[in-house]
Amino acid sequence: MQIKKSIPALMIYLALLWAAVGLSAACDIVADAGSFFASGNNYREDFQKSFPLSQNGSFSLKNTNGYIHVSTWTKGEVEIKAVKIAKRRKEDLDRVRIEVDARADSVSVDTVYEKRWNLRVHVDYDIKVPEGVRLEKVRSTNGDIELSGRFADVKASTTNGDLKLEGASGHIVLSTTNGGIKASEVKGPVDAHTTNGSILIDLRSVESGIDAETTNGSITLKAGAELNAELRAHTTNGRIRTDFPITIQGLVQSRKTVEGKLGSGGPTIDLRTTNGSITLSR
Repeated sequence: MQIKKSIPALMIYLALLWAAVGLSAACDIVADAGSFFASGNNYREDFQKSFPLSQNGSFSLKNTNGYIHVSTWTKGEVEIKAVKIAKRRKEDLDRVRIEVDARADSVSVDTVYEKRWNLRVHVDYDIKVPEGVRLEKVRSTNGDIELSGRFADVKASTTNGDLKLEGASGHIVLSTTNGGIKASEVKGPVDAHTTNGSILIDLRSVESGIDAETTNGSITLKAGAELNAELRAHTTNGRIRTDFPITIQGLVQSRKTVEGKLGSGGPTIDLRTTNGSITLSR
């Protein structure tokens, strides 16, 4: 009776042992695939190149599906790191190309998808550029964009994703359709536009004009102890709140619309939303 009871246990043990051997062999096959294999039937390919670029130069990047991160450093060159990730088919990696046009005063990167295929491939970028470089055009269709460092002018856009910018001294243009926008430690004029998302602009002081607009979302402007500007704020379904004293111009003042002078006046701040509140806070 003791032997009969041990037979099922022995069979289970042998089955588990056989499965472990098969898994080990599968792992060996995966290891032979090299850098192409990621996990969960995904394949990946790494890309890394560097190009010289002056601090007064410009950088552009066009992506379709994937995350973009651009930061600054003190070196006089652009470092491009990217990861292509394909779902199910390894050969799809070859159908998405990363093309670079590098010149003395500009570097441009383009993500090119072959149009004949329904490619389930996304490309994530991690870029470093010299301090003071202009981000001439950084854009994606499906993916977040994050920019941090000492940039000059910045122009960035996506369709489905959030935009985050930290640090810039020139003209700033940020736009998305389905996503939020956050800009902090910026000095130049700011144009921020989205349809479905909130906007947050965090400044130490207002030195240039600000234009922010959304349809479904709130708008928040944070500034230092003093705020000197001309304010135009309007919401359809929401309220307007301010921590700063305002001198109303004419008779334009309500919970929905405010026009007036903040402090001693200065650059124009134009804030507009349809479904959301507008807040000016310290």
